[in-house]
Amino acid sequence: MIRQFKYRDITWIDATNPSKEELTAFGRDYKIHSLVENELAEPSHRSHLDTYENYLYLVLHFPACRFCLDGSKDTSEDTQEVDFIIGRDFLLTIHYEPIQTLEEFGQIIEANLRAAEANKDQTGFLFYQILLRLYGALDAGLSYIGDELKKAEGNIFSGKEKETVVVLSKINREILDFNWVLKAHPEIISLLATKTGLVDQSLSQHLNFTARRLLATLENRREMFNDLRTTNDSLLAIKTNEIMKILTIMAFTTLPLTVFTQMFGMNTVYNPILGLRFDFWIIVAIMIGAVAAMLLFFRHKGWL
Repeated sequence: MIRQFKYRDITWIDATNPSKEELTAFGRDYKIHSLVENELAEPSHRSHLDTYENYLYLVLHFPACRFCLDGSKDTSEDTQEVDFIIGRDFLLTIHYEPIQTLEEFGQIIEANLRAAEANKDQTGFLFYQILLRLYGALDAGLSYIGDELKKAEGNIFSGKEKETVVVLSKINREILDFNWVLKAHPEIISLLATKTGLVDQSLSQHLNFTARRLLATLENRREMFNDLRTTNDSLLAIKTNEIMKILTIMAFTTLPLTVFTQMFGMNTVYNPILGLRFDFWIIVAIMIGAVAAMLLFFRHKGWL
């Protein structure tokens, strides 16, 4: 799908999964190098910035919109890629699946460009506005992760350690995705102002600051996650140890009972108790006494 927006001399084209013919048309109309045209045909594996004579080619990855950890908005992709081609009077944004933030921004582009009328670098300002909104979506995602971590904390201390393991694993996946894509952003964006002057230095500095702030927020979320996982693992280990202790005590308690029942069940003339009056109750009393002695011993050792 191709959407085109115009304001004064600026053209913004937003393309979702363009065909080879459409990419060829872009290359012809905006004099895009064949290497860039070929790279646009399929997703890139890393974020990067390339400089050409009349435009910049910028590839940035963003975490996929998988913030609802219950799976209602899950996606098979870990990241979403947006390719930017920034020229003097045009901006191309190319992505391989719909991105809600870009669709919403298309509806308010005219108002944002009017705000930039006093700015000579209007194409750079348009790029700045788009990227700022993409970062805003990531900010919302990090806030959601923070909310999920608070819920996980409540579950941990309400005795739901086992169920929390699954929740923490999903949160960890989100944190890993954020970290993988965001760590490359500050370095790449810091180069924008030095490349052909297409993006104003103050705008690139603000974008750089925003990217670093997101990384700092992500680091905070990761520290909180690590603390919760350690606490959850400790509580699970304590519960496991308690269960193992109970099972061990039960095993040692039933051991003398097994020995006595086998011993008195032997058909031999040397059994001093069998044949006596109340022999059954004598055997029961011995077994109860043995169990009581074991329990007293465990209590003395502090195992109970």
